[in-house]
Amino acid sequence: MEVTGTPEERIQMFLDFASKSDTNWQSRISPYVKLLSVRASGPHPSVTFSFIVDECHNNASGNMHGGAVATLFDWATSMPLALVCRPGHWSYMGVSRNLDVSYLRPAPVGTECLLEAEIVSVGRSMAMLRGTLRRKADGAILATCSHDKVNTDPPVSKM
Repeated sequence: MEVTGTPEERIQMFLDFASKSDTNWQSRISPYVKLLSVRASGPHPSVTFSFIVDECHNNASGNMHGGAVATLFDWATSMPLALVCRPGHWSYMGVSRNLDVSYLRPAPVGTECLLEAEIVSVGRSMAMLRGTLRRKADGAILATCSHDKVNTDPPVSKM
């Protein structure tokens, strides 16, 4: 998939793509995600999303399930790569090598959250990304993550 357009259009393209399919795990998350802002310049490009915890994300306690939090982070922290990708350089968005999530507070069903995702470091073959999930009402941090990815793009022809 060729990634073109403004920074906002690039992120929205991936969000729309993820929301179209109902055959994968991500389809249980992406319909509840909305793009709020994009910062494409600077040393740490970032994206901010809003997310509302739905009943389909909950555990037996009525809070967002840890696996749903990890899935949200896996997808959302990959999105800043759309701001720097080009053919041969992160256009396939890579694969996860490590996803470390710290759960700090519960997110009950109905909670509106803000998710900030940023590039910490990106190179030819590896990227380090960071995410923070906050409660919108008071800014309390609910969870954080560190996400390492490996680039899977095929080599670009030099002809």
